[in-house]
Parts: sequence; C-alpha cells; structure tokens
Amino acid sequence: MSGHTGRGRGAVTLALLGLLGLASPLLAACTPPGGTATAPPATGARRATTAPRETTPAEKELPRRAEKILTRDCMKKRGFSFWVTAELPDPVERLFPHVIDDPAWAAAHGYGRDLQERRTALAAENPNQRYFRGLSAERKSAAVRTSNGAKPEGLEADVPGMATVRHSDEGCESEAQKSLYTDLRAWYRARKVTEALVIAVHTAVEADPVYTKAVDRWSVCMRAEGHRYSSPAEARRTFLRGPDGNGRTETETATAEARCALSSRLAETARALESARREDTDARYPTEVRDRKALEYGALSRARTLTRNG
Repeated sequence: MSGHTGRGRGAVTLALLGLLGLASPLLAACTPPGGTATAPPATGARRATTAPRETTPAEKELPRRAEKILTRDCMKKRGFSFWVTAELPDPVERLFPHVIDDPAWAAAHGYGRDLQERRTALAAENPNQRYFRGLSAERKSAAVRTSNGAKPEGLEADVPGMATVRHSDEGCESEAQKSLYTDLRAWYRARKVTEALVIAVHTAVEADPVYTKAVDRWSVCMRAEGHRYSSPAEARRTFLRGPDGNGRTETETATAEARCALSSRLAETARALESARREDTDARYPTEVRDRKALEYGALSRARTLTRNG
C-alpha cells in the first residue's frame, strides 16, 4: 500500500489507497516525518547487475489484485472484513500524460469525463468504504492499526525532491507486500523513489524548450481547427474541471487535439523527451530502478497462483 508522503505534494498519502483505489477515512492513520532528500539511499538490495525486463501493464495488474487477496485474508484472520474490488479505470492523465494522441480514443472518450464519472461511481459503491463507515470509532481505529501497523516505523525511503517517507513494516498491508515481493524494505524504497521519478520526468519534459516549441505548433494547428487553446493542459482543464458541457463539443475538441498532436509532432517530441529524461533519472537511481523491476518480475509467479486460487 502507499506510504506516507512528505512535504511538497501537499497531502498525506492515505492508507489503503492502493487497495481501495480511493481516499477514505480509513486511510489517514499516519503522518510522515519531514526532511528533504538530497541524494539516493546509500544502500539497497543487492541484486543481479542486469535486471529482468519491466513487467507489462497487464502483468502489473496481477500483483495489485494478489495484494488485495492477501490483505483480505489477513484482515479476516484479525476479525475484519475486506472485499477484493476491481481496479478503477485509468484517468486520462495516466493514459495520456502530456497530450491525447489517439484520435479513435478521443472520439470515444473525449477528455475522459466518462472515465472520471465511472471512477466516482465505483468509489461510491465500494463495499470497503461502506463497511468502514459502519464501524464504531473504536473498531475504526483498530481497523487502521490492523491494516497499517501501529506506527510508521520500519520502512523508509528518501524520495528525490521531496522528503524522507516512512511506513510501518507491520500490519496487513506490509504483510501482503512481503508475501509478494519478499524483500519488503527494498520494495518500499524502490516503489516510493520510482513513483517520484515519474513525476520528476513529467515535470522536466513540460519545462523543456523543445517541448514548449512543439506545444506552440500544436496550438497553431488547433486554432486552424477552430479551437483556441494555448496547451493541451488548458484544453483538458476546460472539459474536466469546468461544468458539464456538450459531449459532442468535448469529443470534437479532443479528436482535434489528437490530430494536431500527430501533425505538429508534439506527441513524438514528448515521447522522445520522456525517454531521454527517464534514462537520465534511471542512471542516477540505478539501485531503486533495478530493484523495482526485479521485485515486480519476481512477484509474478506468486501473484498468478494467488489470483488463480483466490
């Protein structure tokens, strides 16, 4: 499960977020210590020099579901209920972090308001949320301790550009992850660091002058299509954060965005910059990057067995 974020992101990562796909009262159990990280950890799990291949998106689903199964069984042993729920659909920000570049997807989903509404509906229907809300105050506290551990101690990561984050190495969350990944400390550190690197790469790409020039070309293309937006981010905000609009207008605008992303080479530019920036950050944090790949790959067979039987 997610650890506790430090300063710089503006919020504590809530317990059970990874498993429930939601932010809930159950999740606000622990608070991280501060402290800005300036360098990668000096030590790390010692693994093979060449890491296994990175797991595919479909393969990544297996450990996530297996973790829910293990958590369910752990919580049940300790007198609590827990349901294995489906993953929420990916938001547009994850599918297209910089610009929508698939005209067919854009014609079907626009800017993903339908996915956003589906996520909200699934969150409202989540049985774990209803169960937790129905517990007494005393049982809620006990459920948090059972899931998260009593104190954020035992696991630690120096997150680049943010802070030192900590989490308990006890509780059903950690027990489930240890069963899957075997080296819990290395997994926690690798996951927290690599998640931060994704954010860092995204930010660096969009600040790159090569990218901003491509955005200018994209904007010119969009004006020729009848849509006046200075950037994909502005268009996305208009349709996802504003009031409900005309669905046809949303899909027309998103489809134009995708066509312009291809013709202006904005999508191609973003991918090239992402690749270069990721290579750079991976080289600065080789232990965490290698450990994440190795531990995820190593968890696959255990996850397959659990999901098949669970």
